Amino acid sequence: MNRPLLYYIVLLIMVNIWLSWGSDDAPYHSPDERSAYERQWWASFRSLEFPANSTYLQLPEKVRSAVDKLIGPSLLPRTDNNDSKAAAMGRSSDISSVFHGTWVAEHHSGSEAVHSDSRLKQFSRPANGATGRLAMELQTIESTVSGTQLLFGSVQILARGFSEKLSMRGMYWSESDTAVLYGVRQMHAQVPVDLVRAMPSNETFMQAKTAYGERLTERLADYMMPGDVARACEYQLFLRFSSAELAFPMRHSVQTAHRPSSGLLAQTIMYSPDCSVSVATPQGQPLLGISASVYQKRASHYLRLVFAAMLAEALLLVGQMRHAPTHAGMSKISPYSLAMQIILGCCIFVAHVSGGMSPAGEAQLAFTGASFVVFTLSMMFAVYYMMSVWHVQHPAQTEEASDGFRGMLATYVPFYMSIAAGVLIVHLYTETMNVLAGLLMALLLATSYSFWIPQIWRNAKRGTSRGLRKDYVLGTTALYLLFPLYAFACPQSLTFNRPSPFVWALVLYSLAQVAVLVLQDLLGPRFFVPVSMLPEVYNYHPLLPPDDEESQAEAEAEAEAESIGSSDNDNDDNDDDGDVDDENRNPDQDHGPEQPADGDDQEEPVRRRSNRECAICIQDVDVTPTTAASLFGRASYMVTPCHHIYHTKCLMRWMEMKLECPICRAPLPPI
Repeated sequence: MNRPLLYYIVLLIMVNIWLSWGSDDAPYHSPDERSAYERQWWASFRSLEFPANSTYLQLPEKVRSAVDKLIGPSLLPRTDNNDSKAAAMGRSSDISSVFHGTWVAEHHSGSEAVHSDSRLKQFSRPANGATGRLAMELQTIESTVSGTQLLFGSVQILARGFSEKLSMRGMYWSESDTAVLYGVRQMHAQVPVDLVRAMPSNETFMQAKTAYGERLTERLADYMMPGDVARACEYQLFLRFSSAELAFPMRHSVQTAHRPSSGLLAQTIMYSPDCSVSVATPQGQPLLGISASVYQKRASHYLRLVFAAMLAEALLLVGQMRHAPTHAGMSKISPYSLAMQIILGCCIFVAHVSGGMSPAGEAQLAFTGASFVVFTLSMMFAVYYMMSVWHVQHPAQTEEASDGFRGMLATYVPFYMSIAAGVLIVHLYTETMNVLAGLLMALLLATSYSFWIPQIWRNAKRGTSRGLRKDYVLGTTALYLLFPLYAFACPQSLTFNRPSPFVWALVLYSLAQVAVLVLQDLLGPRFFVPVSMLPEVYNYHPLLPPDDEESQAEAEAEAEAESIGSSDNDNDDNDDDGDVDDENRNPDQDHGPEQPADGDDQEEPVRRRSNRECAICIQDVDVTPTTAASLFGRASYMVTPCHHIYHTKCLMRWMEMKLECPICRAPLPPI
């Protein structure tokens, strides 16, 4: 395994550890300390009474009035028309679902804080009048109290500059389709106590106390001590459910574009006594719910889609690697295009593991692990190929990187820093949604989806094309557009995002790049560049001047005369040296000119020919005046800058292996 690929894998592992890092592990306590705390907890829990320990009665008057209107002061069964119809239809009492929608925050003054922990004042709360997105996942557990179910789950509140994710415990009354929950940033043993205290009546107070008291008899050890967790604003949640099929025809204010095919609707009011802020769904805009089973199926189908997309991307890349495996082929490919694709793949991976495109609830852990494996394996091919292309085009920097630490930093650090910056931007956007993160995210998307721009520029600059296979260009573009289309155009996606016109602008922008690449193959790599701006490109098919027959004949005659004259001069020189005895005379001299011995090289007589020999195939190259004068005739031969002539097919095959002259080894410009 080469060094850059190893660095990439280590970077992805570190990113995955960073995103999944948490403080769920409780500090160690001795058995005596734990036993003393549990005895104190049970004593406090058993002493709870209504209304002395009720926090519901301490709610601000405006919040309490809204909650009473929503769920009723005693959570008695509602007898309105919708619920009667729902009961008649026999709707299941299981409310295990995933809800999403919008919320509005409001600050309240004069409310009495329940907790005395001074650290709570340091935590942020949503601004007054702020709006944002809310995603809530609920699961039910059977309760020992008739007509009730225990609830657990999580809720995530997102707004510009604010993000909060809470773990919840609660209780659901099936007859009235209402629920009360208590949410904290990190679950601790005080939550069941605070949940019981949030009940609106003596009857519900005692039911919650009984149900959780029996459940925690053997499960209290699973909860951390309150002093071991980071406390923040804690919320009381009041929910009212209704059937989606019955509510939508009667709620004209609800946007039917987001109408669920099946599931529940939920109106909620959340109030934090610690931070004196309420978060509620707007009137007429309930949370839309999808049943847990349907949601898990969607998550499973999407995971298969991700796996198929990454597998297809790997296969396309392998095909491209086979298409251009040589130095000449890789010299046509821009390594920056490959690098931008890798950065985009890493950003998509982070969006899947940080919660931006991952499912809520129990499926998130499995989804995150599978996404990590899929993206790591698929991107390994891209990193390997990008580094191979880079090494071919920058051999000097490659040698520096292999020689010392400084050279390695100059070569690899900018690439990996770009990956880290993209990862950080995606994480900030999915977790905070602040204005700066939004602007950086838009810039990141526009930059990352410009991954064909460097290839277009390289084709035009070098006057080359056909470095990339068309199926690789089209397939890679379609696969990378799949993720934003799913997140921002699919109404039944896991992200619950509203359709955005920005995604279609991104699609058109990417397709425009593909169109330019295809036209470069058809019309030439510089078809869109003005002639005045075109740099000079070496012409391998020049118009050779025709040979002059008279001058060629004179040259042949002069050469023949020179050869005869030199032979006569040799004979005259021998005569001037004096007479030679017949006995000492060489017999061969009496029989004309001297003949070379067998095996000696004989100089071929000079003769006129218009064909030249190709040094690759050892065949004649037709450069006669008739051939050289025509455009198609000139396409049959190629002349290098060092003035050597070859067949076009021969030199093209040679240049696929090496960009140097086969005869003199001089460097050749790319085609």
